[in-house]
Amino acid sequence: MAIVTLAVTIVARFTPLSSMVASGAVKAYDFQVWRPLVFSLTTSSIFGAVLSGLLLVLIGHQIEPMIGSVQFASLYLLCGVGGSTAISLAGASYCFEGSMCGLFGLMAASIVAKCVQKQDIRADVILLTMFIIWAIVVGSNTWIADIGAVVVGAVCGWAWLQTRWSSYRRQIGAGLAIFAVCLAALIVTWVV
Repeated sequence: MAIVTLAVTIVARFTPLSSMVASGAVKAYDFQVWRPLVFSLTTSSIFGAVLSGLLLVLIGHQIEPMIGSVQFASLYLLCGVGGSTAISLAGASYCFEGSMCGLFGLMAASIVAKCVQKQDIRADVILLTMFIIWAIVVGSNTWIADIGAVVVGAVCGWAWLQTRWSSYRRQIGAGLAIFAVCLAALIVTWVV
């Protein structure tokens, strides 16, 4: 995922790819389902892509063994869908900073997993809160997407850790249900 994000960023610097995969509440983006699906692979700078990749490796080292590689990648992309949905619901016009959404969603899933396992989550919560506050202070509209990704990540983490969701098929079902809710919210913003 880190390499794909870096590749998308490099290609977007030299081609019009950024306008093709950005997300937001622009009428021209309506019913273009690929935008929320690839939103977590977007970042506006090569430095941001390298930083996101590094954080993805660090966070992934902790989460990927718990849920598996395929579910890790799915959760990362699903958190991007949550971020894209939040941006569209809030009416933000344009955003090309989705890679942090995937990371924040993964962090939220990790926090939920640690909480269920009765581990100390204070440092994780403080770090996640600091990142979101930083986005607000800087004046970026990405904090809206970050909140959406955190909600999706937390819900996924909770659903996947419940004993009734412990089988692989049920975890996929939970992810698809969350995706369907996000897609339904997006369709509402597209129609209205």
